[in-house]
Amino acid sequence: MTNPSLLILPGDGIGPEVMAEVRRIIDWFGAKRDLAFDVTEDLVGGAAYDAHGVPLSDATMAKAQEVDAVLLGAVGGPNYDNLDFSVKPERGLLRLRKEMDLFANLRPAQCFDALADFSS
Repeated sequence: MTNPSLLILPGDGIGPEVMAEVRRIIDWFGAKRDLAFDVTEDLVGGAAYDAHGVPLSDATMAKAQEVDAVLLGAVGGPNYDNLDFSVKPERGLLRLRKEMDLFANLRPAQCFDALADFSS
């Protein structure tokens, strides 16, 4: 049986810190629950732009299409605000969504009773 394959894309800002904790969880499952993963890591967003001049390289996109799951931290930051739209860090995320036919961006939401009448 082969291990599930994961691609970790830490990205920018708090992304690398969050993904470091995710990596600890993945390692814990391998050590404590005999559930191992084949993990690779690559660049996306501003980190990819800084290294390659694009927010998501073709090689990273190819890896994303081959693995079982992609775990993405965060992309963007104020130091990239003046870049052309075509190379902004967020374009890496948009390319992943488009080429992998992903459309959902679910986030937890809470509507407070006092604001319910103002919500659509």
